Amino acid sequence: MQTQIKRYNILLRGNVQHIGYRGIIEGTARKLDIRGYVFNDVDGSVKIACEGIQKSIDTFINNIKEFAMSDIESIEKKEVHEELYLPSVFSRVATDDYYEFSKKFDIGIDLLDGIKTDTGEMKGTLNKINGTLGDFVTEQRAHNHRMDEHNQRLEKILVKLAER
Repeated sequence: MQTQIKRYNILLRGNVQHIGYRGIIEGTARKLDIRGYVFNDVDGSVKIACEGIQKSIDTFINNIKEFAMSDIESIEKKEVHEELYLPSVFSRVATDDYYEFSKKFDIGIDLLDGIKTDTGEMKGTLNKINGTLGDFVTEQRAHNHRMDEHNQRLEKILVKLAER
């Protein structure tokens, strides 16, 4: 039985850019021995050109759907009957490195700003905790001093009892 290779263009629409999908797509395709590439397009979509055994392509698309179910609004799959010149190892294509880097930096900066806000609120709480711990240490030292005095009294009592 001869296995037929199929070629497809796949279009993913939704919240699919700058959140790690191309890496997932690339890894999944490589595991399934699918050739091709994936890239972010300027219209906000992710586009894939691929070829492989039909069963592998179907598994590939199902895995993408399962991983990104809540973020993908639509998947379009169009079979390509012409020969495609594809890399032998599935790869990510950077369409505009500077744009992609700046987008990721913007996301990182937003996350860091959120951390700064969250930790800024913690500063007051930490000062309160520090004060409470300071009070506790002072009370503990006073308690230890009282216990030392109490132990000295008990030792005197024991000495007197031993003398009898």
